[in-house]
Amino acid sequence: MKKLSLVLLVLILTLFLSGCSGNADLYILNWGDYMDETLIDEFESRYDVRVSYKTVGSNEEMATELKKDNVVYDLMFPSDYMIDKLIQEQLIQQVDAQKIPLLAELEIIPTLAELYDESGFTEYIVPYAWGTIGILYRTDKIGLESCLESNGWACLFEEGDTYKSGMYNSPRDAVGAALLYLGYSVNSENQTELALAEAALTDASFFAWGEDNLKGRVLDGGLDLALVYSGDFISEYYTAIDDEREINFDFYVPEPTNVWMDAMVIPTIAEHVDLAHTFINFLLEEEVALVNYEYIGYAPPFSSFYDTLYTDIAEDYPGIAAMFNPYPTGALREMFVYGSASRSETIAHILERAKG
Repeated sequence: MKKLSLVLLVLILTLFLSGCSGNADLYILNWGDYMDETLIDEFESRYDVRVSYKTVGSNEEMATELKKDNVVYDLMFPSDYMIDKLIQEQLIQQVDAQKIPLLAELEIIPTLAELYDESGFTEYIVPYAWGTIGILYRTDKIGLESCLESNGWACLFEEGDTYKSGMYNSPRDAVGAALLYLGYSVNSENQTELALAEAALTDASFFAWGEDNLKGRVLDGGLDLALVYSGDFISEYYTAIDDEREINFDFYVPEPTNVWMDAMVIPTIAEHVDLAHTFINFLLEEEVALVNYEYIGYAPPFSSFYDTLYTDIAEDYPGIAAMFNPYPTGALREMFVYGSASRSETIAHILERAKG
């Protein structure tokens, strides 16, 4: 009887483990619409592996997802300030450049490299994309374009009674935009400046708070203008061209604005570290990279990819080529940084209070 029970137990365990073989070989966490997912299929086919790919809407969601117990992620795509935070919390590990041979063949765009080198987290990341924040707006809304050109940030913060405006529902972006509107550093820790930023957000009378859905609400007429990332405009412009839709939207970059960067990082608890490096190297293959960056609409951090795409855009879409420049006139030579836990908590509370 004991012998039979042992046989049954072994059989059950075998079946259980066989079922587990359906699990992924690589777990990736990214933003929505931030990778051409056909490339994941290509990677799976080439390396005979399975990839689990999940998307979130904010850096805060990404950090929360990383800390959950049910999934151990191998590769993530957080933004500058969140990378800083994850390093401080020892939640990501240094990348091994020897396992990413294509990285040594690529040059980071000089204007980004200056900021990249100053960040203090060079050894932990492989840059993925960069750009600015700005304002997506409807060109068929009477007076809006001239309002932006004349007033810049003030058109977003002071014209809530005239235009339906949308603000990003994240502390970094909302408080950062308010600080830029007031002429302060996006990383200010000055309590007076932060209090003024809170007042600006509270008084702005935003019609909606959102994340990646803000661009869609502008396009469908639910909003007249909204804070978005530079690549949102490019990707939506491509889509409108492909769908043969009327283009009744544009992108305005207020002065000053900032420069942001997203990067590929490997969590400390990653279980498939070598495969994560292999995937990063795969994304750096020229053919793969060009397909991916054309899909996401964001500027590559590497000179050769950027130059190729910029040339293509200038030839095919000359009217928007300037928007592909992620470092426009008026951009501050500054990236968001995490700073400290106390500042992070402060700006989170500012956003909560401003939203009411």
